[in-house]
Amino acid sequence: MKEDKLEQFVRENTQSFNSLEPPVMAWEAIEKELSASKQTVVRKLWPYAWKAAAAILIFASAWMLNDYTDMQKGKENNFVKTEMQTNPVLTELSDAEAYYTTQISSKQAELAKYAQQNPEIIEDLKKEFTEMDKSKAELRKDLAESNADEKVIEAIILSYRVKLEILDQMLTELRKAKEGNTTQQTVETNL
Repeated sequence: MKEDKLEQFVRENTQSFNSLEPPVMAWEAIEKELSASKQTVVRKLWPYAWKAAAAILIFASAWMLNDYTDMQKGKENNFVKTEMQTNPVLTELSDAEAYYTTQISSKQAELAKYAQQNPEIIEDLKKEFTEMDKSKAELRKDLAESNADEKVIEAIILSYRVKLEILDQMLTELRKAKEGNTTQQTVETNL
């Protein structure tokens, strides 16, 4: 209802609204305020624009560097793959690595069952194996540089064998310790 009365008032007084003109000074003051507010917005946005441009530049540089390093790694991997196809010794190495990797994984799973009471054993093994993996990575680089030198291949296989021996020794020790505990518990229950 109020809208109807308002509309009616506006219609009736349209002539009086159109006859009034604002003073010339009012428009000039409004224009000055508008231009001043536009300038401050531009000034405030300018430092952010530089920061955004710098962030975009850094992001683009990082992206390009990542692509470049991936491309370099791809070239090295392609070299090793082509070498493996042409060199039967490298094919044997990949077969041996697959065998030792599965053996080590199964031994680690078995060791995890025995070492539940002593998680520090597994942590120590992980640290030791990490160091061994770093050495193996260096051997792989040497392998690529030395055109599949047999000594380097033997060293890589030896690192797998050492890991497997360590795991076997740890499993033997843990089995003995567990058998000793079960024997002691049986003797104690019989007393």
